[in-house]
Amino acid sequence: MPKHRPLVAMCEGKDCRKRCGFDKLHDELVKRCDVVDLGCVGICSGPVVVVRPTADEPLVFSKLRKKQHRRDLVAVAVSNSKPSRELRSHSVSGSKRKATLKKVRRQLPAA
Repeated sequence: MPKHRPLVAMCEGKDCRKRCGFDKLHDELVKRCDVVDLGCVGICSGPVVVVRPTADEPLVFSKLRKKQHRRDLVAVAVSNSKPSRELRSHSVSGSKRKATLKKVRRQLPAA
């Protein structure tokens, strides 16, 4: 019986791809999660990741460039735990979050 893998969406826009840590973060997420590669979501301070994009309250994070950020993000995505204080400091909120989620929902594959 296949085990459920969590879903995350990751911006693959040009600015996010060139940021420090993008490849390592993408590789870590692919090992443990189903990753939806998105076109630019318009934040441009990446890497930008949306955890549980189909949930009622998805989590949106940006500037995830350090090893600690990768470790914390994977833990949140896989175990459904709350983000650490450090990871929460990289949460996207307000109008940027709303606009990002709108773009993400348009780009998600139909279920």
